[in-house]
Amino acid sequence: MEKTLSTRVKELCSEQGITLKELSEKMGIKPESLSRALSGNPQLSTLENIAKALGVGVAELLTGGRSYEPLTSDFTALVVKDGKTYLFHSESELKNWLA
Repeated sequence: MEKTLSTRVKELCSEQGITLKELSEKMGIKPESLSRALSGNPQLSTLENIAKALGVGVAELLTGGRSYEPLTSDFTALVVKDGKTYLFHSESELKNWLA
C-alpha cells in the first residue's frame, strides 16, 4: 500500500490521540494551511514544524521510522533550490518540475 505524507501524519496523530486541527494549533497555523502542506509539496521548514509538533524526526514523517520503507512504493525525493525545499512522490512529478 502506498503511503502519503498526509496518511503518515494522520497515523502519527491517531497514535498520539490528537486531531489534525489540534496538530495545526500546536504548530500555530490554520487547519487549512496544514491541509495544503500535507497535500502539496511542503517546504523542509514545514516538514520540520510538523515533525516537531508531533515529537518525531522528519525522517519519521517520510519513512515511517524505517529507512527501507519510503512513503511511496517506488520514489520519494527532496530537492532544495534557491532556499526552498520541494517534496516529490513520483519521478513524473520531479520531471514535470524540472521541465
